[in-house]
Amino acid sequence: MKYLFWLFMICSSTINAQKTIGYVYDSKGVIPNFKVENKSKSFFVETNAEGKFLISANLGDTISFTSIAYNTYEFVVKNLHFEETTVVELTTNSLEEVKLSGGKSFKVPVEQLDEQLLKGIRSDIAKNSLDYRPSHGNLLEAPLYLAKLIFPKKKKTEIAHKVEYSLRFDHFKAYFEEDDLINEEFLTNELLIPQEDHLMFFNFLETENYTSALLKEDQKLEMISKLQESAKEYREEVLSKQ
Repeated sequence: MKYLFWLFMICSSTINAQKTIGYVYDSKGVIPNFKVENKSKSFFVETNAEGKFLISANLGDTISFTSIAYNTYEFVVKNLHFEETTVVELTTNSLEEVKLSGGKSFKVPVEQLDEQLLKGIRSDIAKNSLDYRPSHGNLLEAPLYLAKLIFPKKKKTEIAHKVEYSLRFDHFKAYFEEDDLINEEFLTNELLIPQEDHLMFFNFLETENYTSALLKEDQKLEMISKLQESAKEYREEVLSKQ
């Protein structure tokens, strides 16, 4: 009897589930390969090349549009979502969340982070200069290096320009280990690359023509967009064949 009850519940859920159709875009146009999640049913789909999505849902389900590059948007499914095409416009997330040791958090514009960091390091060097003594060649503890870094001399002329270079395996590995936003959690949850495939994915990225220009802070959104495209290609060409 209990078996028949659960069979009835599953069949009812399947029958009641309907499809909601829509498009996702931002200020620049449609957004391909974007994750659209039915939080109530714990599954997701991705938008196609035209930014279109098609997802199963019941009345009352919560549909979520979440990415590190955009502000989160959600809606609760109503009858109109089955009758009309849903158009979702996402806004760019220009703030980074800075976590404090006490568990609190606040948001600071990206362009202010470097300035605040430098002020903090300058203040700490002034108060604890002995802690910045050399130790076995550790660059982080070398006072002369830090002094030049934090208190640079005024530039007379710009002698040389930085040359762009192609990113290799070691660059990607270090980037995902050190960056606050594009990290291993982002690699697994946002790009949908299983943890055991992380290193292989870095090798794959070597073939995708990434350059050092993408490492600049003002290129972070461009880096995220390119990584999403590469991740989809990797999933289709490699993971689907495993």
